[in-house]
Amino acid sequence: MSSITTVVIVVTVLALGLFGITRSLWVDEAWVANSIQSPTLHGMFFYPGWLQVSPPLFLLLARAAVKATGASNAAFRIVPLSMGLAAAVFLLAASRRVLSVALAGLATAFVMFDLTAIEYSRTLKPYSGELASTTALLLAAALYFDWPDNKRFAWLLSTVAVAEPLSYPTVFLLPGIALAVFFIGPKSRAVWICAVAAGELGAMYLFLIHFNLAPGLRDFWAGDPDNRLTVSLAVAILFCVFASIRAGLIFARRKPAAGDWFYLVCLLPCLLLAASAAARLYPVSHRTRLFALPCFVLLAMMTIEDFLRRTKVPSGVTAAVAVGLTFGLAGFAAANQVIEGRNIPEEDYASAVAFLRDHAAASDLVMVHACCKEGFLLYSEMLHWRPAHLAFGDTGWPCCVPGRDARPNSSSEHAVIADIDATIARGYSGRVWLLFTTRPTHWAYTGLDEGELWRNHLWDRGCPPGPYLRFANLALSPMNCAPAR
Repeated sequence: MSSITTVVIVVTVLALGLFGITRSLWVDEAWVANSIQSPTLHGMFFYPGWLQVSPPLFLLLARAAVKATGASNAAFRIVPLSMGLAAAVFLLAASRRVLSVALAGLATAFVMFDLTAIEYSRTLKPYSGELASTTALLLAAALYFDWPDNKRFAWLLSTVAVAEPLSYPTVFLLPGIALAVFFIGPKSRAVWICAVAAGELGAMYLFLIHFNLAPGLRDFWAGDPDNRLTVSLAVAILFCVFASIRAGLIFARRKPAAGDWFYLVCLLPCLLLAASAAARLYPVSHRTRLFALPCFVLLAMMTIEDFLRRTKVPSGVTAAVAVGLTFGLAGFAAANQVIEGRNIPEEDYASAVAFLRDHAAASDLVMVHACCKEGFLLYSEMLHWRPAHLAFGDTGWPCCVPGRDARPNSSSEHAVIADIDATIARGYSGRVWLLFTTRPTHWAYTGLDEGELWRNHLWDRGCPPGPYLRFANLALSPMNCAPAR
């Protein structure tokens, strides 16, 4: 592969990952950050504030990074960024085994400059780890198919052992790998892969996953608008059907070569993902299907390259177009991140909690909405500040908190008013600071804008609001409660 193209891809991936890496963590990241800062590993794996759905190796790596560098916005995202960079390197190497130099760079660019891949390379969630696991497995498989000796099998088996606790969706890739290894031989190697994979998955399910499942989690994913069938997703499914037919013809007409087995390894995860989604066994959103993106892109590129070869398109033309597209994708991704302001926080808990610390008096009551609890706890701990009078709301919870009703449209005006009246007794005198999200997607999920209901109800009780303070998708509203007359 051209060294210039390699440098451009890796440097761009790094730059895009660093862009916004210091922004405030939002609620989806905050609970993960709180869990990895638990005093014990048991507290991390069985975090009482949230269902722990992140895989164990990702949590251990993130915990080690924060322990080594100290808690900060960037420190919490060191591991996701490292996983993104590793994915780029692994994918460059894997694609070069089955594609021409130029198309290998283009395939890598399509994956690594995908907007979802960029976003999760700087977000404290496990999706960039899933991308790294997929690309590492593809590289190990490609190397083994080229030369199936003991050393390369040992690398493949070791990669399987590491990838599974880093990425639960690894299970979608393993059937294709085990099948290929079985037919390439010796067959005992496929047994080893299945034994290691099944043993790890069984142990993780028995000791970790089983305790972090709840019906609300399924309801949450079922209601995700990203799960709907779009035109682009339908086209992708049709292409996979075409690729299945093509793979069947290849295997029927000739003895499979290394590239044919790799084609199958890329195809099966896409088919299994589609089948799992159709059976409602696995949620398919832009995040959860990211792990399969390298498989789909490589599948498409291998098909395109075969078509170009058959139609005798000059290799120089193909290379020129592919390199131009690679650089164009890098430029578009960088411009898009700047134009859309992707360095701006999704929810600016850091600024909101810092403002509270500087402006809330010791006698003031700080009331934090349930959806903001994790963000408040994270940054109050990082700022070494905890108000003397603190209360948390108990309605409008996000998914998925153990023991809480967090189904879609579960909020009700009666429950919200009862909760706030129980927290702030009638006749209360003093200033109350309300902290709540203004993120529309959260209120659409719960079915009621509880932040505005909080303000209006307290106002009706004789607590007029002070200045309405806006932060990124968060609001602070001081309410001044006069003595009851």
